[in-house]
Amino acid sequence: MSFEKILEIVKGYGAEYICITGGEPLLQKDIHKLIHILCDAGYKVSLETSGSKSIKEVDPRVKVILDVKTPNSGAANSFLLENIDFSSETTEYKFVICDQEDLDWSENFCRQHDLSKKFTVLFSPSHGQVTEQWLAERILQKKLKVRLHLQQHKYIWLPTTRGV
Repeated sequence: MSFEKILEIVKGYGAEYICITGGEPLLQKDIHKLIHILCDAGYKVSLETSGSKSIKEVDPRVKVILDVKTPNSGAANSFLLENIDFSSETTEYKFVICDQEDLDWSENFCRQHDLSKKFTVLFSPSHGQVTEQWLAERILQKKLKVRLHLQQHKYIWLPTTRGV
């Protein structure tokens, strides 16, 4: 699909905010050009990425959300630590918590890399593995400097459109 066609479709929605996500967007050959076109067109753009690819070349106008894969995510150790160096004050770090081990690991990772002092940190309950209440209670008990984040697409579209 051409950039012009993508921009036409985006304009049709009338949205001001565009979130680029799904799979790993940084694997797409022309993603940086698309991001630049969207920013130039006046859209507020965010990029949700697994953190396994470098964000060094991402347009500085973009809000980057880096997903740091926890031990029980199935993709542990895929995060590129160099991405911390390429982060800006608007970068957010997201951890999807599957269990107590993931919570402890995420808390330690944030402490080791001083994330909560520099960036917004989001802890999300892994849908179907831990409850929102369980995670919220632990965040409060531990006085963690993180935000509880619910993966809205899991509530809006699942289970009817998973994989679509």
